[in-house]
Amino acid sequence: MERVPPGLLQHGRVVFKPLRYENVYTHFRWNNDPALNRLDSEQPFAYEPFGAFRRRFEALVFRPDPACRDFEVHTVEGHLIGLAYLYDLDWHCCRATVGITIGERSYWGHGYGREALQLMLRHAFDDLGLHRITAQTFSYNAPWRRLLIWAGFLHEGTERDSIRRDEQFWDKENYALLAHEYAAWSAHRLAA
Repeated sequence: MERVPPGLLQHGRVVFKPLRYENVYTHFRWNNDPALNRLDSEQPFAYEPFGAFRRRFEALVFRPDPACRDFEVHTVEGHLIGLAYLYDLDWHCCRATVGITIGERSYWGHGYGREALQLMLRHAFDDLGLHRITAQTFSYNAPWRRLLIWAGFLHEGTERDSIRRDEQFWDKENYALLAHEYAAWSAHRLAA
């Protein structure tokens, strides 16, 4: 069903590359960053020893799950700054869930996440031919919510008090974008 093989994809200042094993230490550092964990994991932070992480990362690199598309996000200058991924790929229903993590904090707030999301949406809809992309965010992760809304995602529901963080409960918000909505949004962005 794929029309183009995964590999080098570029938009603006970001380039997607396949996961590379030689970057295992950078991925290990991000994996053990409590601030990143708080933003994108339902589970509380727990340090993962390098050996366990290495085995998990090797599987991602050398035996990728066919229901996932994982990319490293690099700047056009070649700096590894994060991850972009589609998971729960369902070819029958033409849908997947998207995630973007800018792991290098010095790149936060400079539009790299926006460009990575644009590139992933282009890949998902134009290259892979998907019909529906979903995303979730926690009620305290306002930057990701704003980015989803900016990209045309519509709020489809809230799982009230779904996760526990900081000794309190938080909602999980569900968003989705359909192919025709993406096409209209994309045409509008190009015309602006």
